Amino acid sequence: MDEAFPTEDSGAMQDVGAWGIDLTMPQSLLLALHLRDAAGLDPPTSPVLPDLPPLDPAVRPLRAAGGLAGLEAAGQQWASWWVEHFPGGADALTSILPPRYPGLTGRTELRGLAELGMDDAVTWCARAREIEKRVVARAPSALFETNLVTAVERQLGWRIRPFSLRIVVLPVAGTGHWDVVGQPVISLGLRADRDAYLAWLREQLVQIGRTRIARSEEQNT
Repeated sequence: MDEAFPTEDSGAMQDVGAWGIDLTMPQSLLLALHLRDAAGLDPPTSPVLPDLPPLDPAVRPLRAAGGLAGLEAAGQQWASWWVEHFPGGADALTSILPPRYPGLTGRTELRGLAELGMDDAVTWCARAREIEKRVVARAPSALFETNLVTAVERQLGWRIRPFSLRIVVLPVAGTGHWDVVGQPVISLGLRADRDAYLAWLREQLVQIGRTRIARSEEQNT
């Protein structure tokens, strides 16, 4: 595969003892969001597709002789692609890559836009990765998260059972967060705000701790 399309998501995995926190920014979702913004698509929302803000940095609009056509159909096709491939990964990335665009088979209008805008999308993604690296360099380390887990355990009054928390990070505007059918999604802006990120993460850990102890009690009754 061309080096312009990395298959590994960059992010940080904090693994301490019996728990792990994995922050990932899937390349497939970046490419898809760039396509959405560049083409000005207005895809319908769903439990798997919240109303995500535009990308930050903003993208350059797609240009085509005679203008862009089939945008309504492309918006519907974009939403269906997202539902099929969220939260990303190797298969999702392969599905949206040239020259075959296998995930866009039957999505004629969307494929046409992808062919028109893929070069710009790859260039934009490289820029977003550089911003992500700077954010990660300043973000709370595993020590902060370890201390936070300990603090939450004190608050709850019991040890949190082993867990793995995968967090999708997207470079969209603002400091938002979303629960996408049980999958936590946060903006890169929230990740960059140490206090806001740790406050959000505390809520996630409290929920994990309470959910797991509740399940354990149900199994013992």
